[in-house]
Amino acid sequence: MGSSISRIEREFIIKALDDNKFILKMHGQRKEADVVILNYDENEYVEVYSKERDLGSFIKNEEIRLFFSYYGHVMTFNSRIISCDEEKARLKYPERVLKNLQRKYERVRPPEGVELLFTVDNVKVELKFPESGRFVRLDDFSGNNKFDISSINNLIAEFRGIISKHCDKNRITMFRDREPQTFEEKLIAGTGKIFFMQSIYEGIKPPETETELSIVDKSELKPEDVEILLADMKKAGIYSVLYCPVLYHEYTAGYIYLCNEKNKKIEIDTLEYVYQFSKILAWSLNKNDYFSGGQTKAIDFNSQIVDISASGLMFADSSESLSDVLNIYTDLNLELRIGKRKMKIFSRVMRKFHDRGMTFYGVQYMDINPEDFRYLFEYVYGRVFNENDSTLWEGGSRPPTLEL
Repeated sequence: MGSSISRIEREFIIKALDDNKFILKMHGQRKEADVVILNYDENEYVEVYSKERDLGSFIKNEEIRLFFSYYGHVMTFNSRIISCDEEKARLKYPERVLKNLQRKYERVRPPEGVELLFTVDNVKVELKFPESGRFVRLDDFSGNNKFDISSINNLIAEFRGIISKHCDKNRITMFRDREPQTFEEKLIAGTGKIFFMQSIYEGIKPPETETELSIVDKSELKPEDVEILLADMKKAGIYSVLYCPVLYHEYTAGYIYLCNEKNKKIEIDTLEYVYQFSKILAWSLNKNDYFSGGQTKAIDFNSQIVDISASGLMFADSSESLSDVLNIYTDLNLELRIGKRKMKIFSRVMRKFHDRGMTFYGVQYMDINPEDFRYLFEYVYGRVFNENDSTLWEGGSRPPTLEL
């Protein structure tokens, strides 16, 4: 990456490139060409010219990158080809220009035929609890000061002391030694959702809460099941009820039960308090090895490569279980496949971020076979690795100064 320059600087530099006819290196998919700017429109396009007439392999709508040296500083911008022939190309006017490039090698879109596979050990814990059909990360409550986390007994005792003031009955049930039995137990165990009925006369409907909660809706149940539930609750003298699952990864480890009688509602803030307690209870149980003894196994992943270079790559995956174990500075063994060639590369996660339901991982190669490196370089960039590539960085920029 690099740092983005201001709009005014960008316009000034594009004009200087045009006025002085500085050489720009135009990079496409496994191809390069030297060009100069002929003319441009600040809102529309940049038109470039190749003296060697070597733009024939570039195509319309291809995404390209241009590198240039501006008084000793290598800069770059991305663009897209609007139209092109052997001699000239019209490009979309750049939205931003980057300076102070910091990558060893240029990142490009993966060429066809590149496949990424890797294995992460001990990802999934196989336990004898009902599977909820969803994966929930454990929050870190080590710095919590709202609950007594000195021990599980103290945590539960504190909870019972507080919650008993807000409901007629409460209990905590775990599924470690028993299967879900009642309709409500099977419902929350299989969905990982909260079952909440604030009043049997108002029916099953998710309330408005400040916290985003996953609550069973009436539309998810059969009408006959709802009728039976209401009849059973009336018979038992129950007016308001709450079943809140205790979730651990993909399992429903147990649940917290509250009920009120005699026209007394369970308040919304009580619901939110129980939900928060369920999360800290799962964290505390895990901390105290309650979930130990399960079998772990390695999981194979085949993730989508976003971009790739000779020194690293970025991939994206929607797996929450993968995101739970792959963090900054996590080491892993990648297998890059190009056709029949398989390259084992010891790597390290250096960047991680989330966007639109996907998690993106920036990975740096830590140990790669020299022959594999040269093969990968040629396949990614479409040219042979040379001496300049070993001494210069992305776009021909000099390595950053090392501060000791």
